[in-house]
Amino acid sequence: MKPDLQIDPALLPALATFECVARHANFSRAAAEMGFSPSALSQSLRALEKRLGVRLLARTTRRVSLTEEGALILDSVRRGLAELGGALSALGDVRGQPAGTVRIALSRIAYAELFSPHIVDFSARYPAIGLEFYLDDGLTDIVAGRFDIGVRLGSCIEADMVAVALSRPSRMRIVGTPDYFRRNPPPHTPEDLAAHDCVRFRFTTSGRIARWDLEHNGQRLEIEVNGRFVVNDFVAEIDLARRGLALAQVVESSAMDDIETGRLVTTLDEYAPTLGAAHLYFPGTTHMPARLRVFIDYFQAANSARKATN
Repeated sequence: MKPDLQIDPALLPALATFECVARHANFSRAAAEMGFSPSALSQSLRALEKRLGVRLLARTTRRVSLTEEGALILDSVRRGLAELGGALSALGDVRGQPAGTVRIALSRIAYAELFSPHIVDFSARYPAIGLEFYLDDGLTDIVAGRFDIGVRLGSCIEADMVAVALSRPSRMRIVGTPDYFRRNPPPHTPEDLAAHDCVRFRFTTSGRIARWDLEHNGQRLEIEVNGRFVVNDFVAEIDLARRGLALAQVVESSAMDDIETGRLVTTLDEYAPTLGAAHLYFPGTTHMPARLRVFIDYFQAANSARKATN
């Protein structure tokens, strides 16, 4: 690649096309997102590659993948497009009420607990802001997915992200129904879990089965559990426990109503580990769109008020 290359404004649409095709690894899906034909995108990419003097994408009839040169510049292209989009949004926001769409990647439980109770009021206050929620219980790459913001536990956030606390710390609790424990003696030690049906969680991205995290006298333990049920969704995990089919290890706040009413009973409480607080996280940027700023401020304040009343 020529080291003295100056950015030609005419290259910007082609760079956006390159990012979109690389993200989807598919011309047809990228064309559907951008509103062009696959052949038009292919021509745009060929022109960009000719201008740069390198191949950015390797194409076959079945797949599209990054070349070494394409991988080298993709992150920079994404950051540049995000920075430019933020600057344009900030410019537009000074003309009136914050507007546009905020794209959020988060788990189903985070949506249900931290956002769903407040969406009606937020929408009434900011009718020009749309919200796109991408619900995934795995660890979504918000930069690669072109999300504005994500929600994770603080310990799971990359060091180069800006993080804003959204909830108080919670605990992981092992739960089952009273009927389940009538049929199966409650475990007294972590080793006793080997005799129980336990719901296992599979991460969508890696395909890995999660171990159960426990803590006792300051010592963290990871336990391999067995069971007939494997899920990739925390809501399904709780549902299987509620139906008396198995034990599940769940975030305490997500099952508090069931625990308080006795529909679910906790066990091995002395081994319940504490989780970090949930955080909003996003890449640092010079130009933060007003729609993202009010989104962060509103939901942080709403959940702080909710914590104060609990």
